[in-house]
Amino acid sequence: MSERLLFTCTQNAVRSVIAEALFGQLTCSSDYQVSSCGVIEGAADGYAIAVMQEMGVDVSTHEARSFDSLSPSDFDRIISFSAEAHESAVRWASKGCKTELWAVHPPHLDERAREATLQSYRALRDEIAAKLKANFGAFVQKT
Repeated sequence: MSERLLFTCTQNAVRSVIAEALFGQLTCSSDYQVSSCGVIEGAADGYAIAVMQEMGVDVSTHEARSFDSLSPSDFDRIISFSAEAHESAVRWASKGCKTELWAVHPPHLDERAREATLQSYRALRDEIAAKLKANFGAFVQKT
């Protein structure tokens, strides 16, 4: 049976969405069932969509979920990207479920400088990718 993994953040719009999508690019991804959620359901984030599209990964159809829409017994491990999500995960998780906080800061939004905002989202994407690689192994090589 594959390990059941949940990525969480505050709104399930940026960090957890990026992590879920990037996880699908790992060589070990078939060994896991992966999902994501937030403390609340946020709106789709255009910058997250854009920086993932740069990698050839489409997250534009992602529909935000909250803890309330999932069952704690469906997960063996929960990785949270915000303190708020981690606190919720610890309270919500079933007994025996491993909960972890991978603290990454949300991206910086600059309403006057689109490129600066995109750079912040790219840095966040790359930080999450590095954490995934360090904890789960290599990404599939694109040909």
